[in-house]
Amino acid sequence: MKINWKIVGGFGAHIKSNRTELVIQHKGTITEIPIEDLSHFLVIGGHNIQSSALTTLIKQGVFISFCESDGEPIGYITPYEYTAFDEIRRLQESALTYSYALECAQGSIQSRILAIEKYASVHGDTILFSGEMDILSGYSQEINNMVRIEEIRRIEQLVRDMYYEIISRIIDPVYHFRRRTGGPSQDPVNAVLSFGYGMLSSACTKAIIGGHLHPSKGFLSRGKNSLVNDLVNCWKTKMIDEKAIELIQSGLLKRDTYEIGKTRCILHDKVIEKLIQAFLESVLLDVIDSQIDILVQSLNNEVPFRIIR
Repeated sequence: MKINWKIVGGFGAHIKSNRTELVIQHKGTITEIPIEDLSHFLVIGGHNIQSSALTTLIKQGVFISFCESDGEPIGYITPYEYTAFDEIRRLQESALTYSYALECAQGSIQSRILAIEKYASVHGDTILFSGEMDILSGYSQEINNMVRIEEIRRIEQLVRDMYYEIISRIIDPVYHFRRRTGGPSQDPVNAVLSFGYGMLSSACTKAIIGGHLHPSKGFLSRGKNSLVNDLVNCWKTKMIDEKAIELIQSGLLKRDTYEIGKTRCILHDKVIEKLIQAFLESVLLDVIDSQIDILVQSLNNEVPFRIIR
């Protein structure tokens, strides 16, 4: 089974293909990739793609997905074999959402508490303000008593906000990272996180579509990509944040490796190349695929739903 995926990030690449190879020309460098080795082609940012390349990839069963330059998922193109099974999606839409929403929220909250405890053990308890861990632990217990999904969603969001505020204290203040922001990233740390989240979300979307589920029929979240968001929020700390913080603390973001414009922070190509290489290793496709298998089995009443942590 093909498991490899190729990511093109930044701007200005020219993408074409012949019958057997995907050809990517970017700033004087030509890369040729055997199409038979590809299962997923992810395009992040603005590039020129020949329609014949898309046709060739689709014919070979390659899943193609697109993200904005800041990592925001846009959409995907799927081969015919990814056509949804009506029965699976019917089960997804008719599922009793509470237990699924609670499990997703618990997965997200626990992953963030564990990450904070790890960073505190490395950097010292000084990164925590008085009572913060007690508040987080209280939220973790309180969520089990919530009876409405809106309440569960609110608590999960509060924990996420606290998590980003806490990890901002181990990031060099020169980057002006204070919290997680939506939309175009205004600082390089948010830009790095957004890029990684885009890769993780695209991998999760591919698995969801492959499982004949709808990516926007979530349990805890609502709206576009809501099922994707339900799942990736449980894995961001381990699959993206840990590696991103490691790279940032090792000196990835020198002042000449990004530009802060009027509307967004733009990462240079050398940074993007390093991020792609790092996140290709940290995004665990086998975990994502196994999670979708569990979800599908649960919808069929074969196993209880659980988040793989």
